[in-house]
Amino acid sequence: MEETKQQQIESIVQTAEKNHKKNWLKRLWNYYTTYEKIWLFSICTLGILFGIFFPADADEMIWLRVVEIIAVVGGCSCELLLSKQSKWAFIVSFILYDTTQTIVYFANGLYISALFEIIFWIPMLFISFFTWDKHKDKEKQVLTQVKQFNYKKELAIFITMLAISIGVGILFTSIDFIANGLSEWWYLDALANTFSVCNGIFLLFRYKEQWIPWIGVALVEGVLWILSGQFIMLILSVGYLMNSTYGFIKWHFYIKKHKGAEQKQMQTKTF
Repeated sequence: MEETKQQQIESIVQTAEKNHKKNWLKRLWNYYTTYEKIWLFSICTLGILFGIFFPADADEMIWLRVVEIIAVVGGCSCELLLSKQSKWAFIVSFILYDTTQTIVYFANGLYISALFEIIFWIPMLFISFFTWDKHKDKEKQVLTQVKQFNYKKELAIFITMLAISIGVGILFTSIDFIANGLSEWWYLDALANTFSVCNGIFLLFRYKEQWIPWIGVALVEGVLWILSGQFIMLILSVGYLMNSTYGFIKWHFYIKKHKGAEQKQMQTKTF
């Protein structure tokens, strides 16, 4: 009898595991809201269509066009996961976005951005992943705890990063073999990376204000893509702009809700 019961339990467990594996796609679909699904599919579809039918250069190599499309899909997927406070955004970003984006930057002569990806962003992705993993939400483990920042400190970091970015841009233009390959809009490239570095620092420490410099990245890179005729990448910048606004609002309400809960707990303990 005991063996029969044990076999039944094992059978139930095995069936449950099989169903769990089969339903992963359904669970992934339900993970996103209707708005998030519409936004993701719209931006990705536009990026793919522009990449196929409206390339910046008719003579552009096919492999580079494919890389641009992957960058759009990967970038949008990563940004959406960040708005949902998911640590897996960093892994998706490394696999589908940062590696492909670096190739796109090099192909368009945006060497400052390419070097920032290699030196700053790729290491930051892994550091951020393990940092976020240590700060899971107590009620929902799929969420990461986020918080607010001091705007004065944010401004000080931005000014520092701006000075460094301009300094790097001037240094590059003084080196002949690098300067010859630089985009004529290198100063916009440097400004985009100022915002990007600020975003990376704030993102590592889970501050809501990281969305503000990311909006700056979207705007500056949008101008760069228009000037260079890379309209497929412009789609990505538009997507960033929309999702950054959405993410800022989501994080704001999360922080507001949890602050209210903390205040109630403090009042309860006092009484």
